[in-house]
Amino acid sequence: MTIEKRPNASADKNAPTQAPRVPVVERGTGPKLPGPPGVPGTERFRLLAYVRQESMVRVDKRPDETVLTWPHLLRAEFLMAGLISALLVVASFFINAPLEEMANAGNTPHVAKAPWYFLGLQEILSYFNATVAGVLVPLLYLGGLALIPYIDRSPYKAARDRKLIWIFFLCLMIGGLLVTFIGSFFRGPGWNWVWPWDGLFFTL
Repeated sequence: MTIEKRPNASADKNAPTQAPRVPVVERGTGPKLPGPPGVPGTERFRLLAYVRQESMVRVDKRPDETVLTWPHLLRAEFLMAGLISALLVVASFFINAPLEEMANAGNTPHVAKAPWYFLGLQEILSYFNATVAGVLVPLLYLGGLALIPYIDRSPYKAARDRKLIWIFFLCLMIGGLLVTFIGSFFRGPGWNWVWPWDGLFFTL
């Protein structure tokens, strides 16, 4: 006597169902309709892969933080150029800047100072010799400013994301302004230190 085992009905409900067949095209043949199993001349087809929409590259996407030249950049530049021109015109009415007398080699001025844009270099010249102050310091200063874009290759623009290079840039700029300010307002006859309230030897 043999006992035949029948599958449980509850187990049949929980059993995974077989995935339906989906057609796919074979190389060299066209698509064929699937037929009953075992019938000659029919073929089975299956799905090869799915491609998600998020994985596709979108070439038309613009980069972030893009600013157009017109009108964003040129409008601001035209506005600043107009304001600076108006400021120069107003300053020319109130500041007298006459031409001085002809230079006399036998008469040294009371305080021999270079123009204000060279006073920083003249101040450095009082600390070092002419080779260091006149050749090495300007080359290092200008070379440091020119190397900033090559040292810092960060794509970020905010100062909080580029602290090191901002500190380096500020040190160069503040150092240049400091020596220019000292040479303009704190140097008197003989290039001696003079407090501004004791005498102001500054000319445009």
